[in-house]
Amino acid sequence: MNLTADRLAQRFAAELGADSVASDPAQILLHKVDGQLSALLCRPANEAQLSTALRLCAEHDAAVIPWGGGTAMTVGNVPRQIDVVISTERLARIIDHDHANLTLTAESGVVLARLQNELTKRHQFAPLEAPFPDCATIGGIIAANLNGPRRSYYGSVRDLVIGIRVVLMSGETIKAGGKVVKNVAGYDMCKLFVGSLGTLGIISQATVRLAPLPESSAMLVVSGNFDDAQQFTNELGQSRLLPAAVTLRVEGNHWLVAVHLEGFAETVARSQREVRGMADNLGLKTQLLTANEQGAFRRFVEDFPLQSQTLVFRITLPRAELFPCAQTLSRWEKVTVVADAITGTAWVAGTPTRTALQRFLQLAAMARDHRGHAIIFSAPAELKHGVEVWGESPPTLSLMRGVKRQFDPKELLNPGRFLGGL
Repeated sequence: MNLTADRLAQRFAAELGADSVASDPAQILLHKVDGQLSALLCRPANEAQLSTALRLCAEHDAAVIPWGGGTAMTVGNVPRQIDVVISTERLARIIDHDHANLTLTAESGVVLARLQNELTKRHQFAPLEAPFPDCATIGGIIAANLNGPRRSYYGSVRDLVIGIRVVLMSGETIKAGGKVVKNVAGYDMCKLFVGSLGTLGIISQATVRLAPLPESSAMLVVSGNFDDAQQFTNELGQSRLLPAAVTLRVEGNHWLVAVHLEGFAETVARSQREVRGMADNLGLKTQLLTANEQGAFRRFVEDFPLQSQTLVFRITLPRAELFPCAQTLSRWEKVTVVADAITGTAWVAGTPTRTALQRFLQLAAMARDHRGHAIIFSAPAELKHGVEVWGESPPTLSLMRGVKRQFDPKELLNPGRFLGGL
């Protein structure tokens, strides 16, 4: 940064208003990133102010850390530099709800739980399932590409985002997509920003697809040993059933498969009978969860990847390779495995120690052997120093560097947090 923090704060206050900037240590401490503190906290009230804030930071070479709800700040490498944290907390308007076409446009700082509460009144919901929905914001969910257990049923974040507005480091605002589902001609630029971790620009608005609230839902939990769980899951996959989610949870020798069903009441009831029949034929125990138990289990699964004081690995595999790898992981001491049995994504959580961190090399090798990929998804800051949490860089890294240079030539946005040090 080529200007003192006090002088930059004065510029923010002059152009955005005194309430848009804070240098108070208590406020700064609440926005700590991997143990590092910024010099300033900026809270623009609208897209125009966000544009001005980024332009001022670019003029003075100030490194910017975008901040939504703060739930995913443990994701990524330790940043190389932090000068200004820009929070989207005041960009919190729901702009448009097209009930008939099942779409909604909102500013990036809208909190997911608030959004769902508003949509419930119209018997709809946004199929976004991020950890800690009472804090997670729409912009943060998109930037971190946080998918939930029903991804295979409703679509991933990349599928759900159909329009986006982004403010670049220069202060320029760009938009992609629109407010209807079939609106893209040429390159779908929305997907470029989904999962970019705020390294290309800060999302100011997004339009997402919605879904009607299901008439009925149920969750059946089947438990047994490894062979039982694998056989049951294989038969479920070969059946005509279409579960909303199939979640595998492993702790030691205890294997649990949760089948989430939702839709019309008659369909859910019939599916329950078929799932029970499969389990009974294999001699497995089946439990139908109550509404409260179902909600608690879903919250556990959704929040599992982002535990600030836990070391969490993510391994993505071909679906056929999931159970063999999960069996190997179950032999590790003091770990819990939670996996999406439909997409082949597994989360491995353990004690945050240097010894446990060394397992990442073993996990990465296992992933390669099974045609997959592993990353350190979430870890305390002291364990991430000197570690590339994204694992091996993809062959497309040079292309990604080129895109980064076009959008953020000075590398001031989230510097170093993305893969390959982007």
